[in-house]
Amino acid sequence: MKIDDVTAAHTTTRPGDYPGERLPEVAFIGRSNVGKSSLINSLLQRRKLARTSKEPGRTRAIHWYRVVAQEGGCFFVDLPGYGFARVSRQVREQVWARLIETYLRSDRPLVLAVQLLDIRRDGPTALDEQMIEWLRDARIPVCFALTKSDKLSRARRLDAVAAFRRRLAARDEEEVIAYSAQTGEGRRALWSAIDARVRAC
Repeated sequence: MKIDDVTAAHTTTRPGDYPGERLPEVAFIGRSNVGKSSLINSLLQRRKLARTSKEPGRTRAIHWYRVVAQEGGCFFVDLPGYGFARVSRQVREQVWARLIETYLRSDRPLVLAVQLLDIRRDGPTALDEQMIEWLRDARIPVCFALTKSDKLSRARRLDAVAAFRRRLAARDEEEVIAYSAQTGEGRRALWSAIDARVRAC
């Protein structure tokens, strides 16, 4: 996809408060501090579009980014991270969970969920597995981006991708992509997965 323009289109902390414009949507989902904002900035080649932070739980709202392209536009949707964050448990489990679930259950034109996982772990966490099971049950197309791949050697990256694919029991249509926001590894492969879903809608 050749990008002509990217803009921050909408932000909400309220379930059901969505943009009036309807474009194909690609949602980015993962644990707090897994690197969602960095990955979005890397994909769109915009250094400061999505705010990044070393503090888990920085993204506390849903952010829509309008991607304008000659082949057809879409929204990138940055969802709050789940899991550990320096906010109260009530906020994490009630407010953020409701915000995420309401969006995923809505009638928005969601064409792909990009599930981010830390490649340095032995596999998905229990919370990751719950989210993945939920997405599959809801029949939302999923692909997996294994972030921070630059932290591992090439041999270890290849082993990690194979191990994650086994642990995830990834289906043929569910790509597992090693990704580094620092080096750009995986950027072309992830764009190809996104582009295919956007074009198909």
